[in-house]
Amino acid sequence: MTMRWHNERIILLDPDILLETHLPQEINARVDQIKEIEDCLRPITEGRKPVNCWLHGRPGAGKTATARSIMRKLEKEAGIRGVYVNCWENPTIFSVLECVAKELRMLGAEKLSTSFKLERLKRHISKERIVIVLDEIDQSPPKERNAILYNLCDLPTVGLVCVCNSQYAYFGLEERVKSRLNPARIFFEEYTFKELFTILAQRAQHGLIPDAYTKQLLQTVAGLANGDARIAIQTLKNAAYLAERDNHEKIRSCHVKRAWNSANDVKKSYLLRKLTDHHRLLYELIAKKAGILSGDLWRLYQKMCRTTGTKPIAVRTYSDYCNKLVEVGLVQAKRAAIQGKVREFSVVQ
Repeated sequence: MTMRWHNERIILLDPDILLETHLPQEINARVDQIKEIEDCLRPITEGRKPVNCWLHGRPGAGKTATARSIMRKLEKEAGIRGVYVNCWENPTIFSVLECVAKELRMLGAEKLSTSFKLERLKRHISKERIVIVLDEIDQSPPKERNAILYNLCDLPTVGLVCVCNSQYAYFGLEERVKSRLNPARIFFEEYTFKELFTILAQRAQHGLIPDAYTKQLLQTVAGLANGDARIAIQTLKNAAYLAERDNHEKIRSCHVKRAWNSANDVKKSYLLRKLTDHHRLLYELIAKKAGILSGDLWRLYQKMCRTTGTKPIAVRTYSDYCNKLVEVGLVQAKRAAIQGKVREFSVVQ
């Protein structure tokens, strides 16, 4: 519960509505993706093996919310058990099985052995249909990711919904795992300005007092969020808190600006924490020199590695790491105005 001072004005009617983890009754602007996922999973409602799904797209595009919404619908309408696993928090096959065992309330699965837990899970679900959502599957190390997917795909009454930022993690799987998983790859594009405004209006209607915001203010937040629903919702929530703290009756543009700066910083920190030290070093070098060319960045990176006694990554890996920074929205790249395949990098503000 949020502590409020006795003279503080109330703007947040229901703060939980503006939490990232809040799951609305309807997921806006994802009709096509929802239909495709439901078509893939429909066989499980008939006792058959479903088509696995690989949801990919930038952070804040609604992937996790859509997967959880479908999981809730299947459980409610068809009695299909749903299990949600965050692979950033549970990056190994052992920890994933431990999480699934707890969610299913499996008895006798406490033994500290992966093979034992897997065998126990097979027996437990032999007559049960389950959909497992593996969120942030790209955060599991490659060896563990292969083990997770290979073993869970072997369960006949289980459908997998893998959620991550891109398809790179899928393409990096072992061929035997890709063949067994064989998912439908479903792309989630960034939200449009209009879609973000609709999402914010829905959250504001249920989470804020009616006179505390204007249509123009929601449009401002939608514009700042640049297609990211998480940032948009977090910005609106933080702006409401700031307005309350300032004892104002309405959320003002100054509150939105401060809230957006804070939310943007949190997003960057969150994304960087999920990456390696080499990703973070490359990001810091780009941040220090906007518009740096790819070749110059590579040389500067090697120099920093020598200075710090760090073993540098290979050239090909360096290119993949730069692509990853662009993919998650931390860095933007454009072709440099010189001959050759040279790119110019700068951080996303």
